[in-house]
Amino acid sequence: MNSNSNKTRQRILEAAGETFQTLGYARTTTQLIAVKAGVAEVTLFRHFGDKQSLFRAVAQQIGGGPGLDRIEAQLTYDLETDLRLISRHVLGFFLAQQDAIRMLMFETIHFPEMKEALAQNPRGMIRLLNHYFQKQMEKGQLQKIEPKIAAQTFMSMLFGYAIGLEPIKELLAEDIPMEETIESFVRIFLTGIKAAE
Repeated sequence: MNSNSNKTRQRILEAAGETFQTLGYARTTTQLIAVKAGVAEVTLFRHFGDKQSLFRAVAQQIGGGPGLDRIEAQLTYDLETDLRLISRHVLGFFLAQQDAIRMLMFETIHFPEMKEALAQNPRGMIRLLNHYFQKQMEKGQLQKIEPKIAAQTFMSMLFGYAIGLEPIKELLAEDIPMEETIESFVRIFLTGIKAAE
């Protein structure tokens, strides 16, 4: 694919993402997306085939996540440092994509085949954490628990905050700064699973 073709594809993806988020899957048409992207509808079809394939491509962009390779390369195997780093990346990603993620969650009710795209990012992150926690258990840093469950628990905490609480935080009693939230998440989590000294 040449550079112009890549730019066109990206414009279509951005227009589609905005349109799907605003109107939902059922009310979005390929014609609306093409107009918003400034391309002919046939160009959209040439790049993506049909609306469902385009929706999948938008969802995969969201599901691609917070750069797992980059996170993995920065791990130090100091528990607190690494969990803070992971939390910053993952929360930053979830917060930046919260509207799109909520849209995907809603659309999977009507289009269950879209669940795969929604699961991509959490699955990759859980895989990274599972491997990380397994290594930390082997080093005696963590209690012997099922690493997959520890990974899912940590991800659920971040996901729940970003998608469930962050949108309504101004209605909660107190607005806690993000860095303080991350520190507390890591401390609470490690209190539960860190090996006794």
